[in-house]
Amino acid sequence: MSKSKIIYPMKKRGKIKIDFWDILILFGALAILTWALMKAFRMIHTPAWVEMIPYFGGAFSIIGGTYKLGKIIKGIEETEQKVDKLITIEKRFSKVETEHKLAMGGKLKIKH
Repeated sequence: MSKSKIIYPMKKRGKIKIDFWDILILFGALAILTWALMKAFRMIHTPAWVEMIPYFGGAFSIIGGTYKLGKIIKGIEETEQKVDKLITIEKRFSKVETEHKLAMGGKLKIKH
């Protein structure tokens, strides 16, 4: 292990990616919060479209959150597949290594 990895182990973890779905979730939550504050201070005099703002905000948040959850689940499944592949390779390598040790010790005869 290099010295830089020991001194700065979390150097690459500082980046945060924000995509459309994150913005959609935040927009929905902000719409609900804004509506609640304006309603609390009686700045809103309840026309029909204003009454619907919390529903739209909630819908945006739910849609964005569902999409993000799907991406997380897909990433976990891909990681599981990669781990399974690595385990298979490791088992094959272990078998080859064992056969090599037996052949070098004279306990296994290999035909050329």
